[in-house]
Amino acid sequence: MPLENKTGKSYAAPVRTLNAHFDGKFIVLDEPARLKPNAKIKVIAPDADEADGGLAGDFARLSEPAFRAIWDNHLEADYDHL
Repeated sequence: MPLENKTGKSYAAPVRTLNAHFDGKFIVLDEPARLKPNAKIKVIAPDADEADGGLAGDFARLSEPAFRAIWDNHLEADYDHL
């Protein structure tokens, strides 16, 4: 399932996941990122009361079809026996 913008079209540019944390006032990146000044970004965060990591699990489930298409093929079958 490709990541889509609000018009329903897939993003043409690569999309990257960045780790960050909320310090109580600002969202702070935990790693360097090559972003243009004033670049628009999307932040997806769980509700404050969602402490069980459900959001990460939801995204993992959304990624399953893409991973299945990549890994479940005869060219990768040798890795199934490692």
